[in-house]
Amino acid sequence: MAQPSNTFETYDAVGNRETLADQIYLITPDETPFLSMIGKKSVEGVHPEWQTDTLANPDPNNNQPEGNDWIFQAVTPTTRVGNYCQISDKRISISGTQDVVSKAGRKSEMAREIAKKGQELKTDMEVTLISNQASSAGSGNAASNRKLGGMRAWLATNDLLGAGGASGGFNSTTGLVDAATNGTQRALTKALLDSAISSAYVAGGNPTTLMLSPYAKTVFSTFMSDANVAQQRFAAKGTSQTTIVAAADAYLSDFGTLAVVPNRQMARAGATIARNAFLIDPSMAKLGTLRDIHREDPAKTGDQEKKVLLVEYTLVVNNEAAHAVIADIFGMTSSS
Repeated sequence: MAQPSNTFETYDAVGNRETLADQIYLITPDETPFLSMIGKKSVEGVHPEWQTDTLANPDPNNNQPEGNDWIFQAVTPTTRVGNYCQISDKRISISGTQDVVSKAGRKSEMAREIAKKGQELKTDMEVTLISNQASSAGSGNAASNRKLGGMRAWLATNDLLGAGGASGGFNSTTGLVDAATNGTQRALTKALLDSAISSAYVAGGNPTTLMLSPYAKTVFSTFMSDANVAQQRFAAKGTSQTTIVAAADAYLSDFGTLAVVPNRQMARAGATIARNAFLIDPSMAKLGTLRDIHREDPAKTGDQEKKVLLVEYTLVVNNEAAHAVIADIFGMTSSS
C-alpha cells in the first residue's frame, strides 16, 4: 500500500523524545568457582613459602633379628616451596561532568564502574589462578613484574599429558614454578578420568571436585552411555511431566565421589585454559592475600575523579600431589 503524500514521519521529526530504557543489561558471566572454592589466607610477604613432606614407601621386608645393632636410616628433609605475589588492578577515570549529568540506568557513573571493574578483577584472578602461568620473581624498576605460578603449572605428580607434553611444577633449583609444556590435544574420556582419580588416590590425595570448561562438561555427561556405567532409571509418576536426563553433576568412582563443576571463565579465557580438566581438593589450596581487593583514591589532578581497584595475591598449593589434571583435552570444541 502506498503512503499518502506529505505524511509526516518520525524520520522528519526533530522533537521526539528518546526512549532509552532506564536499565543496563549485563549478561557476561561473573562466577569464579575456583576462587570461591579454595578459600583464602593472609600472607606476610611477596614470596610466601611453605614446606611439604611425604612418607617413605611401605617396606614389606621390614623384619629385624634379635639383638640387632642398629644402622640408622637417613633422615629426609622437608621440601621447601613457594610462590610469588602478583599485583592486579583495574583503573577508572570519570570526568566531573559525566558524573553529574542525567543518565539512564545508573545514578553514578563511578559507582557503576567500581562494581563492574570489581567483577572483572575477580574473573582476571580466577583464570590466572588456574592457568599454566609460570611464577616470576620480577625485577626492579618495573623492568618485569612478579607473577604467581598458576594451578596448571604447579601440578606434576598427577599430570596426565597428551603426546609430547611435559610437566612443569616447582623447580627446587630456581625456586620458581615452571610452566608445563603442552602436548597433543585429545578428547576427554572416562578412561582418562579414572586414571587421574587413581593416580591422585595412590599419591595420597582425595580430590572432591572435577572442574571443567563448559564444552568438556558436555563431554563428561556422555560418560553415562559408557558400557561400564550403571544406567539411570527414573519413574514417571501419574500425569506428571517426564524429564529427559542428559547431564550428570557427580561422579562416583572407586575412590570417592566427585562434584562436577563447569567453569565458564575457562571458556572465556580460551583454549589455553579450557584444555585442562582439574581434580581439586579444596582443602589443599588457598588464595594467599598480601593485600586483598581494595580501593585506592589517587590524587585529583584535573576535572575528573579517579579510582583504582587493586589486589596483591598468590596461589598457595599446600601439596600439589593432592590434586590432578587431565591436560591437553579438547576444551572449546571437538577439535580445539
